This record gives sequence, structure tokens and C-alpha cells, in this order.
Amino acid sequence: MTAVAAELAWREGDTASAIETADRILTEGTDQDCLAAGVAAAAAAADGALFDAAARWRVIAGSLSGAPGVAAAARAALAACLAGDLSSAAEDLAAARARLSGAAPRGLTVLLDGVDAALEAVRGSFAPAARKLAGLAAATVPADPMAAEQWGDLAVTALVAGGHDASAAELLAMFADRPTPRRHLLTAWLHLRAGRLAAARTEIAACTTPVLRRDAVLAAAVTIGLARRAGDDEALRATWRRVAPVVAGVDVEPLLLDAWGELSAGAGSAFERDTIVDAMTTAVGRVGAAWCVETDNWWRVQRAVVAGDTSLVVELTVEPRASAARMWASILTGDVNPVAVTEVADLLAHAGHPWDAMALCGAAAARMSNPADARELLSTGRALRARIGTEDNGPGDGLSKRERAVGELLLEGMTHKEIGARLYISPKTVEQHVAKIRQKLAVGGRAELIASLRARLA
Repeated sequence: MTAVAAELAWREGDTASAIETADRILTEGTDQDCLAAGVAAAAAAADGALFDAAARWRVIAGSLSGAPGVAAAARAALAACLAGDLSSAAEDLAAARARLSGAAPRGLTVLLDGVDAALEAVRGSFAPAARKLAGLAAATVPADPMAAEQWGDLAVTALVAGGHDASAAELLAMFADRPTPRRHLLTAWLHLRAGRLAAARTEIAACTTPVLRRDAVLAAAVTIGLARRAGDDEALRATWRRVAPVVAGVDVEPLLLDAWGELSAGAGSAFERDTIVDAMTTAVGRVGAAWCVETDNWWRVQRAVVAGDTSLVVELTVEPRASAARMWASILTGDVNPVAVTEVADLLAHAGHPWDAMALCGAAAARMSNPADARELLSTGRALRARIGTEDNGPGDGLSKRERAVGELLLEGMTHKEIGARLYISPKTVEQHVAKIRQKLAVGGRAELIASLRARLA
């Protein structure tokens, strides 16, 4: 098999053959036009070695001229960005743009714009970056299979990193007819965060094809999260023994910092936990963004809860996690105010963290000396957890929460594009919601739709 065939195999998803052939060609020193080197760089990114991938693409960029050299530099920028090396990514991107001359191929323009949006996401502008990335995912040019990430998946990841879980789910729904292992895993992660554990297990089981290591890390985080929430320490240890080899040595991605936090909270030994924590700390320091620091501090709290560390120092500032962290610190020292616990738990549940809310109530109840207060807190926790599965329903009008939100903005006179920008979804998704609203309300024209919405949502 030649270098051309190796690249074609990679593009068609035959990764094992592509990597084996590329390695043989690189060993022989017969790699024309750096095609085998490109496969090796793409494989490094898929293996979670993003820094290595970026370095490989830089070497390739220095060896090629014209559009192939520009594409290699852009791929280096994307890999560096995903690893949180923003300064190198910006330099690579600037170098790629400087090499452009004349009319650039449309695919190359999309690649450069995607790297721009990826940098924006890691810096913390999650929703604007996700809108740009979602737009690029719908571009008329095919996705670049040699790049470290696909734009639609990266848009979802950016929204999840920013806590826009509902918008991330909407975006994944747009890809429902194009399932991939990565999308199943992102869906599973969203279900886990919301406490929909059975649904998370279903999505994990749907990944029937082998996943490359970078995706396997996300699968490991979901699996560990499910084991932690089951409350079975022996099962958690067994799960960790199974996933530990997958996690070892993989570069921490800032946009998946919550997933790495989940792994750190469920690590099977102090050595393995500290190894992950050190890698997370290094990644956070490299990015330096406030959102990254905040996320890292939240997982410091979670690890303290697991360890029963009464010396916990709370450094969070963003709600509701800041209030939850302070409440955890109080519970760990035995200072439990059931009314305050209930208020904070309610905040967590409304913010889309019902499992955290239930865990908070359960931990507080275990510290209560009054059995009646303890039962009340446990009851509150169960009630908050029970909201899952019913919270999407509107108050008796048959419309979901998202459909009601769309309907309210329609009543304000907004266009589909304006509604999409407000709710962080695409105009096409808004159009789909409007169609469902028309069907549920059994209305035809716009005037009839507005009148019916006004009667129901006033």
C-alpha cells in the first residue's frame, strides 16, 4: 500500500490499515508529499497526543508549499488549540494565513475559520464560537478528516464546557441522522450531567464500533461517572481498573476539563488521582482563562467531598457552584442548616445538576442529629431527582420548555434568526420547533399561531 492509499484509508475510516501503512512508509523513508506523515499526525491527535500531533503538522507545513502547507499549519493550530496551547495555536494560525496567496480553496477557508472559532471557544466565548462552528459544520465543503476535530462535535463540546447543556442537546439532535461514536459519547455525557443515568448507559452501549483513544477517554469519564453515582465503591474500583490504561498519558483538553474532573474524582489510587490532578492543573495554567480556573476549583471541591477533607477552601465565584461549594464545606465540618441546604440544592437542580443536588441533600441528611430533619432532606433530594423526565413538559399546554421559550420570543416579534441567536440554536432548529408548535396547537397561518400562543402563554 502506498502513501496515497494510506491517506485514503484514513479518510475512509480504515484507521488500522492507514496507521500500519504510514508507519511502514515513514520507516522506509519513502513518504512522498508527506502523506504518510499526515496520517501519523492525524493518528496522534486521535490517540489523544495533541501536542505531538501539532508538532508533526508543523514539520509537514515546513516541508510543503501552497495550499497543502497552509492546511498543515492550520491543522497544527487546531491540535495545539484543543490541547490548550493557545499561544502556539495563534502563531500557527497566523503563519497559515500569511502563506495564503490568491484565491484560497473554500475548504481551506473553512478550516482556518474553524480554528479561529476553536480559539474563541477555549478562551471562554462558548456560545458565539459554537454558533460559528455549527455554521461551518453545515458548510458546502466536506469536513477535513485529517483535522483533529469535526466542527459540529466541537460546537457541542464548546457549549457543554460553557454549561449550555440544553443548547448542546439541541445541536446534537440536528445530527441525529448522522450518528458517530463521538456524538454518542457527547450525548451520554450530557445525560450523565443531568442525572439521566439509564439514558447515559444506552448511549455508551450504542458505541458498537471501536473508538480511538481520544474518544475512549470521554467514554471512560462517563463510565466512571455512572459508577460513582451508583454508590458502589467496589464497582467503582473495578471500573477504574478497566479504564485506567486508556486515560494514562493522554493530553488533557481544556474543553473537556469537566470530564477529566470526573476521572480525578473516581481515580482508583492516590497516585493515579494526583497524576490526573497535576495534568489538569498544568492545562488550566496553560490556558489561564477564568472559566478554566473555576471548573478546576469545582473539581477540587468534589475530590475533597470524596476524601472527606474538612480543610476544604472554597475558591469558586460563579453560581450555583459557588454556593454549592460553600455548602459542601459546611457539611464536611458538620455545620448543617437544612433550610440552606434545600435552597442550594434547588439552585443546583434548576441549573441542570439534579444528581449533585440529591448528593448534597444526602450528605447533609447523614450529618443531621434530628431524624425528622434528615428524612425531610432525603425527601427533598429524591423530589429534585424526580424532576428529570418531567421537567421538559410545559404547564399543561403540551409544549416543551424549549417550545415555550421559542413561542415567547415569537410573541416578541423576533425572527427565526434572532430567536436562534438568543437561545444558542440554529435558525433551522427554530423552524423545527415552530413546526412542532403549529402541530401541537393545530394552527395554520402565522396570525393564527400568534393568537394561539398569546392565549396560552400570556
